[in-house]
Amino acid sequence: MTLRVRFAQLASASALSQALPLLVAPMLTRWYGASALGHWALFAAVAANLATIANARYEFAIVLPRRDGEAALLLQLALWIAVGMGLLTALGTAVWHFGMAHHVKLGGRWASLSALDPWLLMLAPVVALAGMQQALSLWNNRQGRIAVIAQARVLQQGGMAAAQALAVLTGWTSVGALVVAQTVAALLAPLWLLRRGTRWRRATRLDSAGKTWHWRHLRRLASRYQQFPLLNSPHAFANAAQETLVLALIAAFADVATAGYYALMVRLVKAPASLVGGALSEALVSELARDWQRGVDLRPRLVRTIRLLAMIALPCALLLIAAGPALFGWLLGADWSRSGEYGRWLAPYVAAHFIAAPLTVTPMVTGRQRGALAFSLVGNVLYVLPIAAVLMSRGGALVQALAAISVLLPVYFALYLRWLLRGAAPQASLLKGRSA
Repeated sequence: MTLRVRFAQLASASALSQALPLLVAPMLTRWYGASALGHWALFAAVAANLATIANARYEFAIVLPRRDGEAALLLQLALWIAVGMGLLTALGTAVWHFGMAHHVKLGGRWASLSALDPWLLMLAPVVALAGMQQALSLWNNRQGRIAVIAQARVLQQGGMAAAQALAVLTGWTSVGALVVAQTVAALLAPLWLLRRGTRWRRATRLDSAGKTWHWRHLRRLASRYQQFPLLNSPHAFANAAQETLVLALIAAFADVATAGYYALMVRLVKAPASLVGGALSEALVSELARDWQRGVDLRPRLVRTIRLLAMIALPCALLLIAAGPALFGWLLGADWSRSGEYGRWLAPYVAAHFIAAPLTVTPMVTGRQRGALAFSLVGNVLYVLPIAAVLMSRGGALVQALAAISVLLPVYFALYLRWLLRGAAPQASLLKGRSA
């Protein structure tokens, strides 16, 4: 299956799965209000933060082996780690809820966050199920079963929208309803992937005796692909922690409602990046890995991708700058024009992120994850630091911090893309072998 076909299938699936929450957003803002959405945004950010390492990033190694047997063992390793991560999360949230939360009361600027406490217990199933979905999606990607991935995503988003609407019909419009709806939806995708996806147990047969997943084989593979937990996991966790920290800072030094306005803005303006970028990165990773193993120069493909993404991102950014408040006010209600104002100031960053985000899978293929981690940490600091500095200062407004981000981050992403291209040249050893 070609990259174009993979991308088209994944993009069409993402389009529908992303369209569902966008269609529901105008109703959510009228049903739940900014404070409830702000608390839910914090829960979702923490869950997404932990979900990035729910498989210790071994799920991305599934597409790399030449043999399906080894890939299937990596899938099993990733699934076991997801279960373990869920148990660790359950332990951590239980200790907080039944121990510290009963003896240490959040006060001052952080008092508004205490309303989220009882619902943190739902993090464990959400994190474990997210890890299972990620691993099973990459396995089906490897097998070319893109339709199954598409169906699982649509089912998940549709299930969450239905659960949110059902909660409103029963009169439950607090943050708890949103958290429970997310938990129920998290169960649907992995169940569908297990039911409809390729049967992977047969692929784990390692020899004529029919031996399957012995622990020693899992340990061997865990060691062989240790760059994923050691280098890529901190990278992904730091990226996700950026949004968690920002939401916590806004809730603490502004208020939870402001966090809700900001969170929904980010969700909507980054929807194109999730739609196009997510599908493109999933389609790219298999193609880039195959080309890299053959010694093919990845730079022409990456340059074409950058140009295509720029042609989409720049007009959208200009539209957001020109009409952001009016668009948000029309779509979500008059009070939510405030979100559009935030989006207007963040537009240059959004465009740069849209261009660069799909290409972040490249270092996984080229073996430059150490450098990617360093870049990631710098980028996270450049995003969080202006918000912290401005909000902690007297009279600091969030729009000022967003303006600073929109100056700093496009320069950062330009340097990052240059570094990616420099490392995408063909491997010297493979080129020598070809010339011989």
